[in-house]
Amino acid sequence: MKAWEYVINTAMLGTDKQIPSPADLPEEITGVAALIDASETADKEVKFLQKAAAIYNYRQCGFTPLEQKELPVHTASPETSPYCTEAASAILSDILNEEPTALLGLWLSHCHQTGKILLPDVLPAVLDVALKDKSLQPLAVACCGNRGLWLSGLNPSWDYFSTVSDKELWQTGKPDERAGALEKLRTTDPDMAREWLQQTWPQETAASKADLLKTFRVNAGAADQDWLESLWSEKGQKVKEEVVYLLKRIPGSSIIKLYEGVLREAVMLKKEKALLGMMTKVSIQFKLPSRIDEAIFKSGIEKLSGQKSPFSDEEFIIYQLIESVPPAFWEQRFEAAPAQVVQYFEKYAPAMTGALGMAVSRFKAASWMPYFLHLDGFYVDFIDFLNPPEQEKYLLRFFKPDPRNAIHYALQLKQEWSADFAITVLREMANYPYEYNRASFNKHIRLIPVTIINQVKAIEPKDLNLLNTWAKNRDHLLKLLRLKQQTLNAFNA
Repeated sequence: MKAWEYVINTAMLGTDKQIPSPADLPEEITGVAALIDASETADKEVKFLQKAAAIYNYRQCGFTPLEQKELPVHTASPETSPYCTEAASAILSDILNEEPTALLGLWLSHCHQTGKILLPDVLPAVLDVALKDKSLQPLAVACCGNRGLWLSGLNPSWDYFSTVSDKELWQTGKPDERAGALEKLRTTDPDMAREWLQQTWPQETAASKADLLKTFRVNAGAADQDWLESLWSEKGQKVKEEVVYLLKRIPGSSIIKLYEGVLREAVMLKKEKALLGMMTKVSIQFKLPSRIDEAIFKSGIEKLSGQKSPFSDEEFIIYQLIESVPPAFWEQRFEAAPAQVVQYFEKYAPAMTGALGMAVSRFKAASWMPYFLHLDGFYVDFIDFLNPPEQEKYLLRFFKPDPRNAIHYALQLKQEWSADFAITVLREMANYPYEYNRASFNKHIRLIPVTIINQVKAIEPKDLNLLNTWAKNRDHLLKLLRLKQQTLNAFNA
């Protein structure tokens, strides 16, 4: 349409350019254009804008929609599972309004466990939330039924319904998808995961090599040792650092043997007769050998303790070596059972007991852990090896000396807290209302039992200046707990 071209050109070049003649205008608006031109009060800019408005509206009204005959119509397959109840769906709507993904995960989990699916009207909202939080996607797929599958074909953003095998992701996926597939396989078949990476290793970039090697932190073991030892010649510094990290966690590796060789010379358990042979005097003596292989320090052992360290440089080196060898080494070195070894350290080398505890954590020596639970050191890696009551009992020991750190690890527990433990944690949280706020409760509501609703109402911070802020957080927590309770009741959980 020439008239519309006139509008565009004039807007870009100015109204001093030649204006279109009536012949250039559609017949339907020539009369309107004539009236505009006849105006004696309007200048040419106003006349241009008035004509542009008339031409624009004419142009818009003149469009007709595209007609395509025999357009295929796709409909969702009939549902094979029953819908959840209207009451349960209403609770879901309330949860979506509050935006706590943890509570949404709980709702979807119970919906899936009872064999129900979502009512159609909430599908788009749930699919959008799962798009942002990938941890919800498996449950969303399970609970959205055939209608959800159908909707995913109409919106590319919801393409997570399509399943791709881990092997296909490994071969064709993005870097993070390949790493995820390899890490997942490491949990079930570490040998196969190692073979996958060995096959593609020559083609990997230095950056991808380092990232993919990090997946070997899952189930790193003796079977990986030979291949990891062969990677010493790699040029990439990050690759070498990751290789060292992994080998330092595999008993029997060349690095561990190097450490153990030094400790055999540096640490001596001496037993001497005293009081005419009627008693035995026991001591642990520490003395580094005069010559130490420089590879020890290239592997990450620091030479200097630092000005504020309670250790001398020599003691600091020994401390690092003790925390870097498997605890079983001391069973052989001291010819004693784990309980006796811990007693030796605690009584005759208390400053080094923490290093032994760190070694227990590093090498996941579960049989040694019970002998450290009563000691002062806080070994966070022990928590995963304890049953739920023991986890809470262990964490409770550290709430007085270090409440914020204890809360941090309490929030990482996998199971719902007991009522007494929950009250203890919340009482401490009340003292830090800016840190443990609405967003924090949204994220961790799965941990807090609904049985403590009445007790939560009475929790207050020690500093009354924080009461107003905490009260807002507490009200939000109570709302979440009620939604959680309603969810459990809706599914008879």
